[in-house]
Amino acid sequence: MTLFLIVVHTRLLLHTSPLWRDEVNSVYVATAPSLKEFLNSLVLDPFPILFVAVLRIWVGLGFGSSDFDLRVLGFLIGTALLGAIWVSCRMIDKERWAPLWPLALFAFSPGTLFEGDSLRAYGLGLIWIVMSFGLVWRLTFRPWRLGTAIAAAIVGLLAVQSLYLNSLILFATCFAGILVSLRRRQWWPAVVILSVGLIAALSLLPYAWIMRSAYEHLALQSEPRTISGEIPSLISSQLFSRSSVMLVCILVFSCGLITVSVPRLRQSLFASIKGGGDPLLFAVIVVLVGAIMTFGFLFGSGLHSSRYRRPLMAATSLSIHVAYTTRRKNIGLTLANLIGSALTAAAFVPGSYHLSELRRTNCDLAAGVVAKSAGQDDLVIVTRFTHAPTFQRYYHGVAPWTSVPAVGDHLQHRGYLARAEMMNPDAIQDILLRIESKLKARHKVFLVGRFRLSELHQLPPVAIAPQSGRAWRPDDYLNLWHSQIVNLLSQHAVRVAKIALNGTEQVDVREKEEVFVFSGWKD
Repeated sequence: MTLFLIVVHTRLLLHTSPLWRDEVNSVYVATAPSLKEFLNSLVLDPFPILFVAVLRIWVGLGFGSSDFDLRVLGFLIGTALLGAIWVSCRMIDKERWAPLWPLALFAFSPGTLFEGDSLRAYGLGLIWIVMSFGLVWRLTFRPWRLGTAIAAAIVGLLAVQSLYLNSLILFATCFAGILVSLRRRQWWPAVVILSVGLIAALSLLPYAWIMRSAYEHLALQSEPRTISGEIPSLISSQLFSRSSVMLVCILVFSCGLITVSVPRLRQSLFASIKGGGDPLLFAVIVVLVGAIMTFGFLFGSGLHSSRYRRPLMAATSLSIHVAYTTRRKNIGLTLANLIGSALTAAAFVPGSYHLSELRRTNCDLAAGVVAKSAGQDDLVIVTRFTHAPTFQRYYHGVAPWTSVPAVGDHLQHRGYLARAEMMNPDAIQDILLRIESKLKARHKVFLVGRFRLSELHQLPPVAIAPQSGRAWRPDDYLNLWHSQIVNLLSQHAVRVAKIALNGTEQVDVREKEEVFVFSGWKD
């Protein structure tokens, strides 16, 4: 498993793709020219300071001159996560059994591979939360040592300084360690584990003003979801279709129902749980408390991307490893563990291998084509302002360009930047006038984005009613503005052509661009 994962990480590096908008955002924050600008940019960056500090050091050492140099850092972090899984599991299991489930269920996941190797804080944060689990476990179940306590405090500090959501999983892990230590009447380990958690919590106090400001921006990123829709998305994680996920849920529920219904199976299950003792209790507490806090926060904030659940998945996979090590002398369970982990890893192989050659954006290709085709009197329009940071990084043409809407800068792409335009019913009126002026002057208008040519004959768009509170939906406005531009062009542009982009690789749909050129004017 580990060798295959190293191959996949290497393929991710060798199939170097340009930086997409989140990664461009990280590079901007890490290379901010002044301390004031650096701190201000953290408000729109959903991470503490550690990763961008590491990235700033990496660039300062001379490794930021190309996309490949930057991707090397992601590769090192992604492969280091594999090492962290091995080290943590060896701290848990003194007999050094291989971390089958953490590798199969967590490391093989396409989501872990994608986020772990990207120029974002997720990979670094996952390293430290995995190590924190092993160190807190060691403080709970092994003879106390000062070196272990110091290491746990440092790693816990690094964990919460990498990802805010790591604080929830670290709390769950420390809570489990304290309860088990008190149950075992080991007071000193409980005090040490409590200190580890307090040190990590206190280190987040300087971010209070950032968190308060960031909370105001969450309204523009939240999405309404339900529990019935969230659980399948947790299982699928870019791997299975929704119908397959529901089938898996039904099978798991059926197996559980049969197990608790048949007396012999129920007695065997309870005996196994009782035999697991405190280690199994530790694992169960981590999963339950971590899940309650993670999903509680995500539902409360309206954030539902699978990347926010990576720390919980890491802790869950380690907890499964713990549960297995408590009963590994059972031959039947050992065989089931080997077969189950192998099948799980095999299920992830197609998605993970495909991901290793997937282009994360083709905005660089679009920028290159536009730079060659557009003259200085033409106009270039990026139809979604959230994609403008990537376009700006790779565009070196002479034609002026703007995003929709025309926000103040394109260094970061958070929804908050367009809030003023969302409150303005004529937010893109200036862009529409520029399009009209260019076409009437017999110049060209280039559209960078995605739309079907059939949209050119749709009815005019209907304005959106004003929104307020936490009901903001940026996509509604982006779709409206897109329709307004397409409607103008369909009525008045004489000619339209799609420009082919070079490149045969598959592109991530989140930033897959097309280029259209419009010319001529008709009344």
